[in-house]
Amino acid sequence: MSLFALLFGGALVSPLIKNMALLKLFALLILLWSGYALSQGAGVGLVFFEQSSYVRLFEAVVLIVSAALILHLDKEDHGTITQLLFIAAASMALLESTTLLSFVITFEAVSIISFVLVSNIKDATQAEGAIKMFFAGALASGIILFGLGLFAVSGHDFNASALSVDDTFGMIALFIILIGIFYKLTIFPMHTWAADTYAQVSHTNAAILSAIVKTVVALATFKIFMPFLAQLGEMPIYLLAALAVITMTLGNILALYQKSIARILAYSSIAHAGYMLIPFAAVASTYAPTGLLYIAVAYIFMQSAVFLVLEILRKELEIKTLDDLKGLGQKNPLYALLFTVQLFSLAGIPLLAGFIAKAVAFYAGVDAGLWPLIMIALLNSALSVGYYAWIVKHIYFDEAQTKGVITGRFTALLGQLILLGGTIYFGVIAADIFGVLS
Repeated sequence: MSLFALLFGGALVSPLIKNMALLKLFALLILLWSGYALSQGAGVGLVFFEQSSYVRLFEAVVLIVSAALILHLDKEDHGTITQLLFIAAASMALLESTTLLSFVITFEAVSIISFVLVSNIKDATQAEGAIKMFFAGALASGIILFGLGLFAVSGHDFNASALSVDDTFGMIALFIILIGIFYKLTIFPMHTWAADTYAQVSHTNAAILSAIVKTVVALATFKIFMPFLAQLGEMPIYLLAALAVITMTLGNILALYQKSIARILAYSSIAHAGYMLIPFAAVASTYAPTGLLYIAVAYIFMQSAVFLVLEILRKELEIKTLDDLKGLGQKNPLYALLFTVQLFSLAGIPLLAGFIAKAVAFYAGVDAGLWPLIMIALLNSALSVGYYAWIVKHIYFDEAQTKGVITGRFTALLGQLILLGGTIYFGVIAADIFGVLS
């Protein structure tokens, strides 16, 4: 049975299981079965979809992170399990897409399921975040369809195995499609919706959107558009570099001024979209694919973990702002430590996955001759340490404001330990990622 069929079939069956404990067990078994099938070489198994070692590694990571998310969910998140299985299935198809047509179809599938995910609205704040995401997604889809139309009118084949065009209309069409995709990746100036959506929807949904969906889209986009980007001249590459600079700088600066922890993490996510854009600009370097893969692997673990910890803090201690976070390390040392390690990884502290990810991506930029971009990226990375350290200062060095102790569920803690294991493992063992492209 194909990887896609397992996940899609599991998603179709899951609504029939009403008991939450049984549903979580069923979903975890589907993911475990999918992981075994993946280890045996199973993929989507359809025409215009193809697997590689590059894709296979990240598919395994997506399955692991999805399992950690399911372990975190509680009885209020019954529908989220179904939607997460659908997202996992669509993500496998998106990652294995080999043509522009299959890429766009699966990209829209992931987008539609994302809209359904945030439609489980519980208050006015979540409704506002969902509506902003819906309008941004609708605009992005319109831009992509316009680009596809122009691509068709210019006489190009949607099912070509590699995007390589040499005419003006074809190039313009592909750039228009990229602009639409950049909405999903929260690249400046298409980033504004994400700052509100990630902060306003439930933190569990924010983890799925900002970690799984964003990284899957980034890798799939790079895989499809890499031949096209590689043939471009200097000017478009410099434009991508400029977008990377503005996105990371704006995200980091705005994060410094936030009091809400969710908004800090939302702007941090936007800044990391700028780092993800570095390999796109440095496509001439042989290290660019490895750099983006490493960023995606590190980021999916880190970003999922911090939003899930924040969800636990909100539910059990009503922690939402930096002031609420004061003294967390004194009364809840375990969750304080889990949160702190992932923040350090996001900041790029050595021996954690975030450090190696940035190092490889930055080296790709140096190898491509983009020295100014990498110097600014290094400054941005240093800037981000400021607000991550500010959060840690509130956790450990301020007088306790929290009124209770996190009791937590063992399954949620187990999910956090899985994500922590990924952050530490890929911070120490780089051979698994470097080896897939060797």
